[in-house]
Amino acid sequence: MKYIHSNLLKSTSILFLILASQACDKEFSEIGTGIIGTPGFEIQSATYPVKTYNKKITAFESNNLSKNLLGYYYDPVFGGTKVDFVGQLTPKNFAPNFGENPVLNSVVLTVPYASTATTNATTEATSYELDSLYGLGKVNLSIYKSNYYLRDFDPNSTIDGSQKYYSDGSLSEIEAISETALRGQLLYHDDAYFPSAESIDLEEINEETGVSEVTSTIAPSLRLNLYSADFQNSNPPVGFWENLILNKQDDDVLANANNFYNHFRGLYFKIEPESLENGHIQQLDFASAAATVILYYSYTSETTVDGEVETGTSQGTYEMGFSGKRVSVFENTFNAEVLAEIGNDTDEDERLYLKGGEGSMAIVKLFTEDEFGNSETDQLNEFRTLEEGGRITPKRLINEAYLEFYVDQTASNEDQPNRVYIYDIENNIPVADYFLDQTVNETSTDSKYTHLVPLNTETDESGVEQKKYKIRITEHLNNIIVRDSTNVELGLVVSSNVGEASGKGVLNDNSLTIPVGSILTPKSIILHGSNSTNEAKRVKLNIYYTEPNN
Repeated sequence: MKYIHSNLLKSTSILFLILASQACDKEFSEIGTGIIGTPGFEIQSATYPVKTYNKKITAFESNNLSKNLLGYYYDPVFGGTKVDFVGQLTPKNFAPNFGENPVLNSVVLTVPYASTATTNATTEATSYELDSLYGLGKVNLSIYKSNYYLRDFDPNSTIDGSQKYYSDGSLSEIEAISETALRGQLLYHDDAYFPSAESIDLEEINEETGVSEVTSTIAPSLRLNLYSADFQNSNPPVGFWENLILNKQDDDVLANANNFYNHFRGLYFKIEPESLENGHIQQLDFASAAATVILYYSYTSETTVDGEVETGTSQGTYEMGFSGKRVSVFENTFNAEVLAEIGNDTDEDERLYLKGGEGSMAIVKLFTEDEFGNSETDQLNEFRTLEEGGRITPKRLINEAYLEFYVDQTASNEDQPNRVYIYDIENNIPVADYFLDQTVNETSTDSKYTHLVPLNTETDESGVEQKKYKIRITEHLNNIIVRDSTNVELGLVVSSNVGEASGKGVLNDNSLTIPVGSILTPKSIILHGSNSTNEAKRVKLNIYYTEPNN
C-alpha cells in the first residue's frame, strides 16, 4: 500500500507540474499562438537518434493482482509459459451455526473469466466473448487444498513489513515456496480443461412443485463441484469437507480470519500442458466478489403448524471468497537463443524482444549522440536557448513528436499484441502524454489511443505492407526541452490493457517496476531496434515543429 500511495503522489505531482508550467510558460505559449495559417511560420520536421536495447524481466511481485492468469501458452519464438495460482479463502461469516445434523450436498467453486457481454437489440439475448484468452489448446487442470501458509508479515524485514510473493514462487532471494507444501489433498482434476464463453444458468428446486427452475444467469466462469459422495470414486475422500468445515462449528478455527487461514490454507490451481507446443492461458477474476467456494448443505429444522411441531429439512450455505492473498506463479521454458538476446546488457540491439509476464522489455534512450558527434545537449539546444540564471527561451514549438517501432515480421509470432506501453522507468510512472490522453474505447476497458496508437498496418511506396506501433510523446519532450526535465530512460513493454499502468516491484532490482498490463499477457512481439540492419525501420524520434521565419 505504501508503494501505491507513492506512485499516486508522483503521478499527481507530475500532472500538476505539467498544468502549472503550461500556465507559467508565457513566452512558449505566445510563440505557438495562431501558428496555422499565420505568415512567418513554417512546419518543419527532423529525426533524432534513439538508443534501444533489451532487458530481461526477472521475478516480480505477483501477489494480489487485479486479475490472474491461469494456463499454459506456447510462443513459437520464445517458448512455453505456464502460470499456476494459489489463493487464500476467507469466510463471508465467522462462528457459523450449521444447524442440527448438517448433511453436505455440494461444494461449488465459481471464478469469473474476463469477458465482455453483448446484448442483441432484436432478441435481447446476451452473449459473451472471453476478453483475454490466449491460445486454443486444452490443458490439464488440478486443484489441491494448499498446505502452505501465506503469511502476512516478512520476518526478515522491518517491523510489520508485509510479505511479498514473487512470480517465480519465491519470497526473497533465499526463500521459496515449496510445491510439495502447495500440493495437499487433490480436490479436482480435468485432463482436458478449456474455458467456455457460455453463460451459466443457476437452478433451484421449487419447493411447491419439486421441479428445478432457472433462477438466475451468471457470466462465463470456471464453475466446478469439488465434492463427491461416491465412495468408490471420490476425490477428495468422503468426509473431507465435513471434517474441514461442518464438523468445526464450535471450534475456534472458524472464529476469525487468522485462525481460518491457518486451518484451511487455501487452494492451489496447478496446470500441466497436454503438449509443449499447445495450450491456452486465460485471465480469471479471483478478486471479484463473485469468485467463491460455497458449501451447500441441508439440516434438520422444526416448524410449528397449528400448534403441532413438525420436523423437516432446510437448506443452508457456507460461503468463502478469495479476498485473502492471491499469488500467481510463472514458469518459463524459453528458447536458449532468445535468452541470449534478452540479457541485461546496455549495447544497442538489432532486434527488440518484448514479451509479457516474466518475459522481456526494451529500454529506450532519447537524444543519444548522433553520427556527427552532436550530444544530447547540442540536440536539445536546437529547440531552446539557455540564458543566464537558467532561464529557457524556446526557439521552436513542437507540434508533434513520436516514436515509431516497426515489427520484424520475419521473426515475430503471428499472435501479436495490439498494444505496447511506454513509461519512465526511473520514476516508475507514465510519461506526461499518458495523463493528457483521455481517449477511451467504450466497448472495452482499453484506452489512451492518441498517445499509444494500437498496432497498425501501413503500405510503403513499393506496395509492401508493414506493421508498426506509433507512440506520441509531444508533452514528454516539451517537459525535457522547455521545462528542463531530466531526459530519463523509458521502458517499453507489451500490454493486455494500457489502462493497467500501476507497477509491481522486481525481486532483484528495487528501482524497477513492471506494469500490471504487461504482467497480464503472455503475448510477444519482435521489433526493429536502433541497430537494425534495415536502416529504414530503425527506431527514430520524429519531431514536427514550427519556428519564426525571421
